Amino acid sequence: MFREMRRKKQILSEKECVEILEKGTAGVLALLGDNDYPYAVPISYVYYNSKLFFHGAKSGHKIDAIKKCSKASF
Repeated sequence: MFREMRRKKQILSEKECVEILEKGTAGVLALLGDNDYPYAVPISYVYYNSKLFFHGAKSGHKIDAIKKCSKASF
């Protein structure tokens, strides 16, 4: 599904990734926005039980983009 990483020496273990997510509080959520243009928005988040939780309004560009296409990058 995803391309293989070219610089394999730089791959982080799953444990290292989880530690980064647990320590962090902010990131960038990238989605497919209006007219299929990229839409990236900074968000505050909490990583808990292997899930990302973030605050947001019940409507708006971010919610429309999430509903339109479930693929995202964080």
